[in-house]
Amino acid sequence: MKLRRIGILFLCAGILSGCKDGMALEPEKKGGEEAVLMEASQPEPVSYEGDEVSRWRALLEENEISESFQTGLARFAFDSGSAVLRGQSGNGVYSPLSLYYALAIAGYGAEGETEQAVLTALGVESREKLGEQCEKLYRWYVYDEAYGKARAEAYGEEVPDSALKLSNSLWVSDQLKPESEYFNDAAERFYASSYQADFRSPETGKRIGNWIREQTEGVLSPELSLDPETLLAIVNTLYFYGGWTTPFREKNTKDDLFFLEDGSEITVPFLNRTEELGSFYRGDGFTAAALNTNHSCRMVFLLPDEERNAEEFLKDGNLLREALDSPQEEWTAGEVVWKIPKFSFGSSMRLKETLASLGMERMFDPALAEFGRISQDGLYVSDVIQESRLGIDEEGVEGAAYTMLMLLGAGLPQEQLRAEMILNRPFLFGIQDQANDIWLFLGVCRDPSSEETAELVASEISRKKN
Repeated sequence: MKLRRIGILFLCAGILSGCKDGMALEPEKKGGEEAVLMEASQPEPVSYEGDEVSRWRALLEENEISESFQTGLARFAFDSGSAVLRGQSGNGVYSPLSLYYALAIAGYGAEGETEQAVLTALGVESREKLGEQCEKLYRWYVYDEAYGKARAEAYGEEVPDSALKLSNSLWVSDQLKPESEYFNDAAERFYASSYQADFRSPETGKRIGNWIREQTEGVLSPELSLDPETLLAIVNTLYFYGGWTTPFREKNTKDDLFFLEDGSEITVPFLNRTEELGSFYRGDGFTAAALNTNHSCRMVFLLPDEERNAEEFLKDGNLLREALDSPQEEWTAGEVVWKIPKFSFGSSMRLKETLASLGMERMFDPALAEFGRISQDGLYVSDVIQESRLGIDEEGVEGAAYTMLMLLGAGLPQEQLRAEMILNRPFLFGIQDQANDIWLFLGVCRDPSSEETAELVASEISRKKN
């Protein structure tokens, strides 16, 4: 079979529409906008009052992901995170959940050994289970946010200043011969709308870039230059904002020294606070502590001991997980002194070699890749790119990511019950959805002064709040 060239994009957030089962991929103009080929399904709407706690809890329990799916997600997060972040010379931030959804959508259209390789890397036993669990997780986030708003309204409280949004879309060239069942499944399982696109026109890159900007609240605004022979783009975005459960006081933000890996030093603004009733974990060569945010999430910080460095904890996924995700019962209650540099930085990474090292090399081989459920045209993945950005200030933490897959055709003594999280040297961090035990972002901060000033960080996050 002659291989045809194709390009695919993936990202992660939450725009919902409605879908018709078995709908053919026929373009339908929508108010002069993109031609809609198939609209995304929509989670069943609910009208519970905020004080109907038992009904909300039952709804969330119905959409809880399985323990085995959680385990697979965590293993993928730390295995891929270690491979992506180690060996870098500067800062790095990466979203394992964004890449996971991107691969899940691609894997759902794969067959044979290609399908099995993706399922194995993602930690699930079947494509049916993969689709079911991704669907549940998406719904859980939608219902959890709705519950938070309803609860706040019922009790006269302020709506939580938080957001965790997933979104998916597919952009389809009229040169592609699609399998309609796959696009129907994408609408039902992954809540992805499909749009007609002309990849020979530069306007398509702008339209997709605009869609990304809308889904990530303007945090990411890529200028996409797409191969004119692209046949399909699958876009999945992740946007997160979590206000600290206890914000830092701006008057306590002070400039101080941050010591770089080469021994030099820089002056940056630090957030300062002491928690008398905090908790921390002392591991082999490091101390970890966490700050809670709204949306049942937390940001874990890992500070290496002075004679150690951040790179040592990125050597492999097991070591990274043992450091960042130690059992909560092993943490120590005590005073935590916080001193955190304000930062905002982004990363753009090519992930083809990383995925090949995780056992998915087959999908990069034109002679071996099998994506017959998407199209009978021979397809293989030529490149994988992710762009992520994350920043913190006194009020909270904001992050966003998109992933692009390009496819071508063819117990201590009392005196030690205190931790000083003086993050004045390179450190690691992760943002965890505790309710589902999912790691949204992993990263390493080697130079908090790079790329953006702290003043810009503060203004950007303030803009989101206002």
